[in-house]
Amino acid sequence: MDDEGTIEIDDAPGWRYLPFGGSDEQIEVTVVRDGDGCELRFTVPAVVQRGSELGRIARIVIAAQERADRSEGLGA
Repeated sequence: MDDEGTIEIDDAPGWRYLPFGGSDEQIEVTVVRDGDGCELRFTVPAVVQRGSELGRIARIVIAAQERADRSEGLGA
């Protein structure tokens, strides 16, 4: 964890978790890209508590963003 409370995401270089939010029923997750500050937010049920589970979901969301970044301007 750094001074701003962010945590690096394993196997997603350049991406970090911001502090989590949510309630007893759901967890609000925000990830941020170091290079340009791109933020992605998603919500998961509170039953998803293990770091490995959150990491897998975060990497799927990040991969979708990176795919969209690559296709910008290609009409995809």
